[in-house]
Amino acid sequence: MSALRPTLAPSEPGPWPRRCALLCALCAVPLVLFGGSVTTLGAGMAVDGWLVAEGHFLLFFPAEKWFRDTATFVEHTHRLFGILVGLFALAALALAWLRPHARAARVGALVALLAVCAQGTLGGLRVLANDSDLAFLHGAAAQLVFAVLCANTLLFSSDWRASSASAARARPELQALAKIALFALLVLYAQIVLGAWYRHGLRPEPVASSTARFALHGLGALLSMAVVAGVARRGSALVAAGVALPASLLKALKRLPVLLLVQIVLGGLAWAGFRPHAIGPAEWALSIAHVLGGALLFADLAVIWLWTRRLDAREAPQPLSHRALGGAR
Repeated sequence: MSALRPTLAPSEPGPWPRRCALLCALCAVPLVLFGGSVTTLGAGMAVDGWLVAEGHFLLFFPAEKWFRDTATFVEHTHRLFGILVGLFALAALALAWLRPHARAARVGALVALLAVCAQGTLGGLRVLANDSDLAFLHGAAAQLVFAVLCANTLLFSSDWRASSASAARARPELQALAKIALFALLVLYAQIVLGAWYRHGLRPEPVASSTARFALHGLGALLSMAVVAGVARRGSALVAAGVALPASLLKALKRLPVLLLVQIVLGGLAWAGFRPHAIGPAEWALSIAHVLGGALLFADLAVIWLWTRRLDAREAPQPLSHRALGGAR
């Protein structure tokens, strides 16, 4: 009779933890856009106070004050999206611990929430202290936090849970891709920091070192192009060799050259549209699009690197136990 009993499938975590992680990353897109607008417009101090803003708790900030001018609208909306991102990050972590998720998803959700909290606190301290250095750090960390949120959605995905090792012959190529992807991440983040340094030196008046900052950012762009192109070439070689790769990794590799090209074009247009003493609609749109483009490119590289590490770990030979060694004698 026992043979007739149906085999119970292992419990599934359900779709909601991943949905919350995905919504968290999606809401971070307008958060980055409004954050870039705050920098472009110099609107970081448009609203007095942080959690208690101009005598009102942040969530109950009056609509008539919210829409009183462009700077206030941009700054307060940026804060509201920050709260929304934090709520979704908290929900993803709670659901990850309540449901049968793997350790990687739970750790990823915890890291994502801590990153959001740290970034929000940094932004709040910047406002309370009216500190331009904290404003720069807040801007430089934004795209790193965005990449963490995007990576978190990967850890919740069915592709990640179901991934299996590729052919053993692909292991050296995967290791090479992992190394160059990690190097590209470091180079690209250095470029993001240089970009934030340059942008925070343009308003309200260009600082004396603006030309040097732009030159360093330009050199960083050339190096970033080279290393990202190297990642794309390595990935294309794996695909051409017929190595079985997860669908989300293939998509990330296909997106990479497109995102790189778009980012180069946006950077050139943003530079061409810059006017020292006037912020026009073109500069506003192009500069924040360039910021978002860098965030998307950095996040895509992070996904590629995570996948290469996972696949390489799955392919690593497992050590034989003492019992197995004894049985083989």
